[in-house]
Amino acid sequence: MEQKPGWTYRFIPSLNMQIAINNTTGVMYTEDKIKYSPDEQLLLKTIDYQLPLSVHLVKKTFDGTIISVQ
Repeated sequence: MEQKPGWTYRFIPSLNMQIAINNTTGVMYTEDKIKYSPDEQLLLKTIDYQLPLSVHLVKKTFDGTIISVQ
C-alpha cells in the first residue's frame, strides 16, 4: 500500500493486510480497497483493529456496516 501524508498505516495480522486511516476524517481503507466509516473505525479501534477476516469478507461482499464488535 502506497503511504501518503495525512494517513496512519498499520499491518493487521487478522486480515493479513495493511489499513490506512485518514488523520482528519477517520475514514479507514484496507489494502483491498474496502472503506470503513469513521464510526466503524472507532469501533474497530476498541479491539485494536483485529477484525476477523470473515467479517471483513462479508462487508466486502455486501457493503454492510459494522454496528458492534461484541
